[in-house]
Amino acid sequence: MSALLRPANGAADAAAFNALRRVVTPYQVFSAERILHFWAVTPARAYAKVLVAEVDGRIVAAGRAGFKTWTSEQGAASLFVMVHPDHRRQGLGAQLYAALEAHVAEHDARKIQIWGTDDEDVAGFLERRGYGRTAELRYSKLDLTDVAKLPPVPATPDGVALVSAREAGPEALYSVDAATVVDEPGDTAMDAVSYEDWYAEIWQNPATDHDSSVVVLADGVPAAYTLVEMDREGGRMWSGGTGTLRSHRGRGLAKLAKADAVRRAAAAGVTAAYASNDEVNQPMLAVNEWLGYQPCAVQYSYVRTL
Repeated sequence: MSALLRPANGAADAAAFNALRRVVTPYQVFSAERILHFWAVTPARAYAKVLVAEVDGRIVAAGRAGFKTWTSEQGAASLFVMVHPDHRRQGLGAQLYAALEAHVAEHDARKIQIWGTDDEDVAGFLERRGYGRTAELRYSKLDLTDVAKLPPVPATPDGVALVSAREAGPEALYSVDAATVVDEPGDTAMDAVSYEDWYAEIWQNPATDHDSSVVVLADGVPAAYTLVEMDREGGRMWSGGTGTLRSHRGRGLAKLAKADAVRRAAAAGVTAAYASNDEVNQPMLAVNEWLGYQPCAVQYSYVRTL
């Protein structure tokens, strides 16, 4: 097959990129605006490269590679490739992968992480290139067409208040997000989240819903949060993160935050909520299961050291 590989550029490519993601990974929630914003604000030190493959003027495959900028680990890179089902087994994925791997290797990558399924097309491809499976990620979906079916919101403890992210402000949301993301399971610790990067990527993200995202205050101090990202056109939300400061865990604050956030999102027109959790993150899985989230897909982390 004759395909043109070129760098992604501009709103039209972001829209095509998003349309392809909806076909390949419908359990992930993105929008063209969110993708275009992410491309624009990714720091230069990430050495990010986004490629698309065109066949007869239509984008049928795409991929991205770059370095993780929220970690102190040197040389930690990520890479992914997606190919439309109608164009698989024709070498497009291999071409994209080779170009993207060469790009991060050129910039001294020491470790590359790829998320993918366990079918032969993905797992076999990666295993033949030296990748090993390290973690399992569960994707879950919650039907929000009838909020009455949700479990009752837990009682709010004394001294605790729930406010929107808009009311709390970016500094409050950042303080709990950056402090708790360090404890999330993963192959690379997210232990170096600068406020400037976070503000550009998260707070200014056009998908971030500041009214549905929730900050839990304990005696007036931010103690827990839930971040909501929305695909407003599709009526879907994504849980961009939920966490509680170590000093406030065991009080049900994460459950309280998420129960409130999904109701706020439903009131804003969301009919389906999606989330992903590492299978070892039992506390967060328990919260989602209590809310009624149902498993809808699985991905695995594949890692190769260079």
